[in-house]
Amino acid sequence: MKVKICGITRSQDVSKCEGSGANLIGFINIKRSKRYVKLEEIIKLVSELKAKKRAVLVLEPKNPEEVVMKMKKTGIRNVQLHSLTSSQIKYLKWIENFHRTPVEPNMKIIRAVGISEDSIKSYENKIEFSQEKVLEIEDFAKTCDAILFDYQVKGRSGGTGKQIPINMALEAIKIAKDANYNLEIFLAGGINSERIQDKRTVLERVIDYVDVNSGVEDAPGIKNSERVEELMNINA
Repeated sequence: MKVKICGITRSQDVSKCEGSGANLIGFINIKRSKRYVKLEEIIKLVSELKAKKRAVLVLEPKNPEEVVMKMKKTGIRNVQLHSLTSSQIKYLKWIENFHRTPVEPNMKIIRAVGISEDSIKSYENKIEFSQEKVLEIEDFAKTCDAILFDYQVKGRSGGTGKQIPINMALEAIKIAKDANYNLEIFLAGGINSERIQDKRTVLERVIDYVDVNSGVEDAPGIKNSERVEELMNINA
């Protein structure tokens, strides 16, 4: 499994996470987040990366144009979205391709999809998502490059620190991969060293990235270098 460490707010955490081998490093530009970073600060933090292609810009935009503007400002080509419909994402791809210069790499769109007990029916140890949630997963799977599954609270995903039960995650992943076999899968929600150790055999078969945030922190946005090192060593 590859590792994305998200919620970076400090320069020392940029160097630590990259130096420890994190494949992707996320910067959150969503004001409701405890790990919110202004675009100007994100630009500074990204400049400290040796490999700029590791950077992921985490957004909850009002429209596709906002995404293009922020990508142009920061130079980040990987975007994790916590809003926009599949139709809006299709339009985003169109306008971004229109504005992209020949030297810029292709944009990568990761769409966050929240799941929780509120969107399932459970019977005889089987999980069944609501038809609405199934259609949502399928829709984004066909539109985006990757889906990030995270625990959802009150209709919003991201920053909850709550773990998705493994049987629920597996069912959501199956729905997504059935819709688009080439789709990349990210799993977030309370990921830490213990969860990776406990579920590694299962996770390695079905996901591409673990998405780690609170699991390596002392406080929101303050990464613990020892926890980062421990997690990367476990996943090596």
